[in-house]
Amino acid sequence: MIFNSKLFILYSAILFSSISCNKHDVDHVTPVIEFSESLLPGGEYEMGDHFGFVDPSHPTDELPVHLVKVNSFYVATTETTNSQFLEFLNYEIKQGLIEVRNNIVYVVDGTEPLYYTNKYSSYYSIDFSNGSFSITDFRAQHPVVGVMWTGAISYCNWLSRMKGLEECYDLVAGNCDFAKKGYRLPTEAEWEYAARGGHTNPYYNYPNDNTIDIKSVNLPASGDPYESAEYPNTTPVAFYDGSLKNKSVYNWPGNASTYQTSDGKNGFGLYDMQGNVWEFINDWYGQNYYNISPSDNPTGPSAGFIMPDGKPYRGMRGGNWYNGLSTNGINDGHSRVSNRNPSYYRGPQDPNHPYYHLGFRIVRNK
Repeated sequence: MIFNSKLFILYSAILFSSISCNKHDVDHVTPVIEFSESLLPGGEYEMGDHFGFVDPSHPTDELPVHLVKVNSFYVATTETTNSQFLEFLNYEIKQGLIEVRNNIVYVVDGTEPLYYTNKYSSYYSIDFSNGSFSITDFRAQHPVVGVMWTGAISYCNWLSRMKGLEECYDLVAGNCDFAKKGYRLPTEAEWEYAARGGHTNPYYNYPNDNTIDIKSVNLPASGDPYESAEYPNTTPVAFYDGSLKNKSVYNWPGNASTYQTSDGKNGFGLYDMQGNVWEFINDWYGQNYYNISPSDNPTGPSAGFIMPDGKPYRGMRGGNWYNGLSTNGINDGHSRVSNRNPSYYRGPQDPNHPYYHLGFRIVRNK
């Protein structure tokens, strides 16, 4: 009887320890972040505007056309989605590393916004309530918007940790160590190389051609069934893949029961390199940088060009659902493959425009 009691006590202790350990594991479980990547071979190309387009907002910043070499690198085939960014937010809040103040996400005691929640503005799909984040609408697989550059690089460091890779960013200084193997934002040279999809003979004005197939990209007046929604009029990533889409699958807000897409992926198999949302790049925007850019894997200027509000800004590329095609009937050139924009410019109401058409895509070294 004494032996059985001792056995029972021992068994109970083991069981309690197991339950406690399992609970701890659940609280710190590594999320499964699924996305696809393409390995781009390194190469050389002539970076810049081959077609003589002059952007009236910041003329000549795409000149001179200059030879650039980039090393091989992996790039996500789609933009980062709301559901992927949600995993980051929920993991970090449980670790006590981020907090929400006035409906804006910050690093604990930090001053730079990472993300604006749905309570801050209905434009953004992720809300915070009762200690956790959740998606409030049908846009789980749409590109995340309302995210700031600091939020994008914080996501990159987090994803690197989750995948057992080196973190590239010093989040305090905002500096990137390009020798490390973790996730980061693309340099401007890498972004344009990726967007061109290997088309250099001849060079194209857009990722796939010199004209736009409106059924293959999410630009203004594309006619897709998400245009009837409240802003933002984003579409799911990789939506434009050439297949017939059904409302019964996508639950879009438009009345159409089906929507036929054209295949919008470029020569490297990347989606939404034109349209859907602007994509943050790693580089500071330097209006005259092409005059001094090195040819071997340029990483942008050490400091940003000062915009009219007296501040420097990071660059963004690719155009978007709002103004990636034209503004008031005038071709703004935003979705051209060579187009450069500082994130100071977020739309026709600049500079006080919502961040509802700006997201990001991730890369890593081979």
